[in-house]
Amino acid sequence: MDYKRGARSYVGTRILAAVLISAPIALTGCTSSTDQPPATTQPPATTQQPAGTTQTALQAAASTSSTPAATVAPSNPASASATKPDFPPAVTRLDHGGTYWGVYVVVVRTGQTQQISPEDQKRLDTARKSLTDIGYKPDSGAFDVGCEQGLVEALRLDPQRQYAATRIFFTTETRAQQFVKAYQPGVVGTAKVTLYCMD
Repeated sequence: MDYKRGARSYVGTRILAAVLISAPIALTGCTSSTDQPPATTQPPATTQQPAGTTQTALQAAASTSSTPAATVAPSNPASASATKPDFPPAVTRLDHGGTYWGVYVVVVRTGQTQQISPEDQKRLDTARKSLTDIGYKPDSGAFDVGCEQGLVEALRLDPQRQYAATRIFFTTETRAQQFVKAYQPGVVGTAKVTLYCMD
């Protein structure tokens, strides 16, 4: 009996020792199983400039580079001012049988007795004043178309009718055309004529 008790006491002591030794191991395992996994370390955030600031800077640079250079107006006032018309000199003395280039500013029909209506007379006077204002001494009034040979054909007038006109004469066609280009009110036409009836 004493042997059995001693054996039991020994076995009990060994079991208790084994339990005590294994307890910390079990506790360690339990503690490890309840811990949360270590947090993943995030890389530090990179600081960036606001998108609006960068876009604004790019737009400003683009607008600056695309702006055209300012143009400079001519500094010479003479080139900016309108050029005055260049009127050629007219014939001041007409000779019987002489050939000239006539510029007919206004041409109107008259009656059988070379009467001129008030309206047509006003047109003749206006044209005469316009020519006088720029330095000419025009012929103005009724005349026989037969006294200016070449006029009927050039202006396609009716040879059976009588006319009145305000006109000036030049020595050459070049001068006549120069006047036509410079005279802003315009003319009826030009004709190379030989003048008679100058007595």
